Amino acid sequence: MSWKHDLDALIESTMAFVQDVGGQHAPELPPVLKTVEQALRETPNPAPTARLAPMVFLASERDQIRQRVSNFKAHQQKLAQQREEYYLQTKARMMASFPSAKENPLA
Repeated sequence: MSWKHDLDALIESTMAFVQDVGGQHAPELPPVLKTVEQALRETPNPAPTARLAPMVFLASERDQIRQRVSNFKAHQQKLAQQREEYYLQTKARMMASFPSAKENPLA
């Protein structure tokens, strides 16, 4: 059970340190640092340069739903078109890798 002994020793040394340091005050800052701190306190925060555009809400929840559904359909059409293009490109590469019937005398 040495960890309990170590813990008690740590607590005891910490309490002694706190009592030893407790009466001391922080040293005075050099005048240069005081001037810098004062200048930082007096500097106003810059105003935001770019403002966000106000949010535009659609007239009703039905309009919001219609907009979302149309965006979803457009996205699905785009994905379907990409799949079709990928299929055609892959098929063309595959067909190009096989010799044609004229080149293959065994066929």
